[in-house]
Amino acid sequence: MVTNEPTAPTLDNLHEQQAPFALWIDGVGGYLVCLSHRVTLGQALTENPVDIALIADVSRHHATIQRDPEGYFLEAVRKVHMNGKKIDKALLRSTDRITLGNSCQLQFWQPVPVSTSARLDIVSGHRFAEPVQAAILMADTLVIGPSTQSHIHVPDMTQPLILFRTKSGLAARWPGEMQIAGKTVRDRGPLEPGTTLATDQISLALEKIR
Repeated sequence: MVTNEPTAPTLDNLHEQQAPFALWIDGVGGYLVCLSHRVTLGQALTENPVDIALIADVSRHHATIQRDPEGYFLEAVRKVHMNGKKIDKALLRSTDRITLGNSCQLQFWQPVPVSTSARLDIVSGHRFAEPVQAAILMADTLVIGPSTQSHIHVPDMTQPLILFRTKSGLAARWPGEMQIAGKTVRDRGPLEPGTTLATDQISLALEKIR
């Protein structure tokens, strides 16, 4: 059960910006994982990187999404619409559609009822700067599993792999043996960018990208 995992760091401990990392899952694809409570969205420019860089006709810093105890707030820096209505700041709810500029559209999801983490998918034919399928806004846990109520849906799995936050960083939980960085651990073990993880059902790697 996800609810038995160690408590995620408080917002007071998350004010320091934390760099996103890429999560590569064999046979599934790549995902951009954002750890900070505040993420910036904008055009992919090397001289002014944002957390979620987009190959689209948007400004270099177009919008911000911030997580607080009430939920996720979308704040416009340039023109932003949510569900067809222009906004300056609005509370996001699962399935809300965000339009940056005139045409770049993303959908906001919170697919796991017991997790406050969220997912952003591009639904307009544009692309993320990194070769990833979606961006994960990781609050407490990241669920990878066979259920459609997972942040990353992998139908061939029979049980979920859960990445979760600890006071010292990230860890993984799996009901059985895992190979983490070439070492065998059971049930849970620490993770960091540069680490590989493999079970009998899934293999993945965490890569630092900033």
